[in-house]
Amino acid sequence: MISSMPPLRVILALALIFALSPLAIDMYLPTIPAIAGELAVPVQDIAVTVSLYILGLSFGQFFGGPISDYIGRQPVLYIGLGIFAAASLAIASTDVLHVFWVARFLQALGGGFASVVVPAIIRDHTEGQATAKLFSQIMLITIIAPAVAPSIGTFLYSVSGWRMVFFVLAGYTLLVFLMALLFVPRSSKSLATSMAPAQEGLVARYRFVLSNRVAMRYLVSQGLAFSVMVTFLANAALIYIDHYGVTETQFSMLFAANIVTLAVANRVNNYFLNRVPAARILPKAMVLQCFATAALLISSGFMPPLWIAVPLIMASVGALGGVMGNSQASALQFFPHHSGIASALLGSAQYLIAGLVSVVSTLFLSEKMWPMTITMFVAAAIALWVVPKPPKDAFAELADAAK
Repeated sequence: MISSMPPLRVILALALIFALSPLAIDMYLPTIPAIAGELAVPVQDIAVTVSLYILGLSFGQFFGGPISDYIGRQPVLYIGLGIFAAASLAIASTDVLHVFWVARFLQALGGGFASVVVPAIIRDHTEGQATAKLFSQIMLITIIAPAVAPSIGTFLYSVSGWRMVFFVLAGYTLLVFLMALLFVPRSSKSLATSMAPAQEGLVARYRFVLSNRVAMRYLVSQGLAFSVMVTFLANAALIYIDHYGVTETQFSMLFAANIVTLAVANRVNNYFLNRVPAARILPKAMVLQCFATAALLISSGFMPPLWIAVPLIMASVGALGGVMGNSQASALQFFPHHSGIASALLGSAQYLIAGLVSVVSTLFLSEKMWPMTITMFVAAAIALWVVPKPPKDAFAELADAAK
């Protein structure tokens, strides 16, 4: 266990692993109509693979975390990368819709295996503020992925068709595998399970994690706060292109503005982590998100101009820069010897909660913004209500509770 920041090459390797799923989700979005046309199926049959990926990602994280507690982090990471690469090649080579669906689910399963071990590795090798700062550093790098992924996908499609997107994803996985092999610190099986009784079963370990009410409040609040961004993503094209009539180029710029805001918030959060515990920063970031979504909801009743709506959306999404890493660090402090399972629950619950909440906003057919803004505000408000009140010496008390 160390308390200092690891070398940059380690941070970069972990970030590239974490960026795998954002790239897989966003890179192929511009090519969905072309894929549907070549496979001779409705566009909706290809668009549903976004949901399939989120579902597979949840399953991969849910099962990959506890497995890594038993056999070690590296084997699960390498297995996940292998599954992801093989599934990417299968997608790139198929002309059958059902094969596309199955391979997409398997791709997400592998992505879940790979990504879930990153928080566990961080928790194995750091503690306290170092954990929160490392999460913040990695999040900054992975923020770039969803910002550039659609543009990369569009470029690859224009050069060599939609299949090249998945060939490139397979090649990217090989690069990540090599970097992980060279730079990611090893978390042995003994380290992952050193304080857990040998006879303790998987169900008992999940019960142990789930029984910690404070950690579960972090889990729920994190998922709901993340739902604010996913709800926006699900409605972004409808709001910006259909409602406000912006062009595709303008849409890309407005989308990128949210990423820039998120990156700036991430840097501000990292600055404050030098002097303030993560558990104390977290609720303040959620207050900002709650106020921003409330203002967006109120203004949406008056048909706000774009110059009002865009900054409020940017603030709603950007607040996550002070939420995600801090929430994970605060929750994982309770589980020094069950970090794999805890990471699995945090990751899978985040995507499941966000997926379910964002679906709600799409159930109401309306040209107005209110289905999106109501959903965003309710999610942010409940997240703020659920998040635990931090103790005075946040990490010290969390560590005591874990012993």
